[in-house]
Amino acid sequence: MKDLIANQLVKYLEARGVEHVFGLCGHTNIAVLAALSKSKRIKFINTRHEQIAAHAADGYARAKRQTSVVLTHLGPGLTNAATGVANAALDSVPMVVIAGDIPSHYYGKHPHQEVNLHADASQYEIYRPFVKRAWRADQPHLFPEIIEKAFALAESGRPGPVLVDVPMDIFSKEIDVKLFERLRANTKRLRKPSLDEETATEIVKKLTVAKKPVLYVGGGIMLADATAELREFVDHLQIPVAHTVMGKGALPDDHPFVLGMTGFWGTKFINEQCRGADWILGLGTRFSEADCSSWEPEYTFSFPPTKLIHIDIDPAEIGRNYPVEIGAVADLRQALTVLNRAARKLVPQGIKRPEMAKEIAAVRVAFIAGNKAHATSNAYPMRPERILADVREALPRDALITTDVGWNKNGVGQQFPILEAGTISRPAATRRWASAPPPRSAPRSRARTVSSSRWSATAGSARTRRCSRPHSSRTSRWCG
Repeated sequence: MKDLIANQLVKYLEARGVEHVFGLCGHTNIAVLAALSKSKRIKFINTRHEQIAAHAADGYARAKRQTSVVLTHLGPGLTNAATGVANAALDSVPMVVIAGDIPSHYYGKHPHQEVNLHADASQYEIYRPFVKRAWRADQPHLFPEIIEKAFALAESGRPGPVLVDVPMDIFSKEIDVKLFERLRANTKRLRKPSLDEETATEIVKKLTVAKKPVLYVGGGIMLADATAELREFVDHLQIPVAHTVMGKGALPDDHPFVLGMTGFWGTKFINEQCRGADWILGLGTRFSEADCSSWEPEYTFSFPPTKLIHIDIDPAEIGRNYPVEIGAVADLRQALTVLNRAARKLVPQGIKRPEMAKEIAAVRVAFIAGNKAHATSNAYPMRPERILADVREALPRDALITTDVGWNKNGVGQQFPILEAGTISRPAATRRWASAPPPRSAPRSRARTVSSSRWSATAGSARTRRCSRPHSSRTSRWCG
């Protein structure tokens, strides 16, 4: 039996559990839209701009912990969506972008909106710098395996967006349905690597004998849904935890061993704790420039003499910016499960660090006191500290927080306590808006969402006071 590729694509998405597709109509994807109109399981979210579609899909994937789907038109449709897709790539968010293209029989003739300055029908190459892979489906019989590979790649290893570029006429080609049906036998969830017991035991031994150990966590903790496992590990060994901008919310900010955010917008105390550590266990972080004060060893991290253990799902990140003593490629939830088992075996009673807890608590009190005048100020325009303090007081502990790009992201990282793990979402660099993923423990029905806006016009003195230093000429404009 034969059927249109567009119809079979919709059935394939339904079988994968896709419930929403984000995008905008165009003549190159009209066949897919016609097929979607008949679906009782998938709702097409028609936006007014493709960038909105991509950002909405980004937030949807985070909140639902499921690969999102974007459907876009060729040319300006694809380029409009680029910023949202690139942000999903930087934040490791799984997304499948399906883009219409010019009919295959018009390649090189420069039909309406063809991108062909360097090669015929080469629009898919626009996405190559930031997607995990870009396919152009030139042959109807290859489309089923391409879409299957696209989802598998988006979800495996370090998650991220992929592009499937489809000529307009391919959507309307007939195909033997058996080519799609045989995909049903293929698993839709790949097993991820864990940490072996021997390596876990070695890591725990080094941390337990260290004089000044620190855990350094990034956004990979939330991507792996490993906040509960992280807390168990921290509670048992009482190791202080610093985090990246993206790692905020891996533990609640009122946890007694949370130090806070490092780097350009971290406080002197936090940066010094990291720089003075003898062993650091990095979890799900790429040690980015802003988090590491441009990697200058006199400010945030100094490897060596500090020794680094780095666990990440992406092998390319291990040893990229700092030398590692132990590097392991693993899913963080599974890795922390094994680390917890090793810690309880090696140190059944755990480790107590009351002096460290007292020092962290005292620094928090001093930080709040230093901000009090601005946090209660009636000045107009409103001080950013006042905005943050009032919003935090008004919201429940499990409110979902999102931030835009700019100082508001950094101000929230500095001065806005996140009180339930995993209830904040923020961009790595390019996003305008996104949704926060609720933690496993947070009831969705009670959660509220608040998105912060741009406060940079009034934020200068706050960032000047709280930044540990003007880290370089490039960043002095942020630090004063």
